[in-house]
Amino acid sequence: MIDRTSHISMYAQIAAILESAIQLGELQPDQKIPTEAELMETYNVSRMTSRQAIEILHEKGLVVRKQGKGTFVIGPKLKQELGGMEAFYDSFLQKDLEPKLLEMKVTDTPDDVISILGEHFTQSLFLKRIYYRDEEVFGFSLMYLPVNLASIVTWPLAEQNAGYTLLTKHGGYTLKNANLTIRALSANKEQAELLKIAAKEPLIQLSRTSFTAEEQAIEHIKLYLRADLCELNMNVPGNSFLVDGIRK
Repeated sequence: MIDRTSHISMYAQIAAILESAIQLGELQPDQKIPTEAELMETYNVSRMTSRQAIEILHEKGLVVRKQGKGTFVIGPKLKQELGGMEAFYDSFLQKDLEPKLLEMKVTDTPDDVISILGEHFTQSLFLKRIYYRDEEVFGFSLMYLPVNLASIVTWPLAEQNAGYTLLTKHGGYTLKNANLTIRALSANKEQAELLKIAAKEPLIQLSRTSFTAEEQAIEHIKLYLRADLCELNMNVPGNSFLVDGIRK
């Protein structure tokens, strides 16, 4: 129970009790935690106090809100190494993730992607995928490939293979290197609906542009990941300094 004479706020005490229950396994991953109303009744506190207690857990990355269902304990995060070109993307498919192709079509390339791939990339083969982990939405991707692949790539092929494989194995391209950009952003309404989270929840965006041996930009992908379900790791040389790579 909580100590009403303590200098520690009641919501912080409730949050500590719930956090202890999570650490001890009394509240298991993917288990629903008590609602605001249940906390109000159990500890005889106001709704605001209950809400603040849950918010502390959310800020610590211990729980996640699911629209229309409640607040649940977060399971172990999926850890991803930022390695080579193939490892970056293909390894996602080796971590119990289930890809589902939502859309595949030939489309006019958006202006922002043309600025990356070049003015000749006026049309592209567009792939939109969503990824599930344990039946929960984990992330989604938007990929732009050379339009000539449209006559080669079938729906099942696109659903089960990464862009790297489609380009090299099926398209015959030789890839030399790629640029990778990582951003933190808040989910907009469309992204939130797709990921089944609340708007403004944190996301990790990974943007990759792949280049051929002739230094020709050939592929661009934006991968949006739920920040509460994954973490990214990078192994760097001992003489590398993180601050040197920070840009405004």
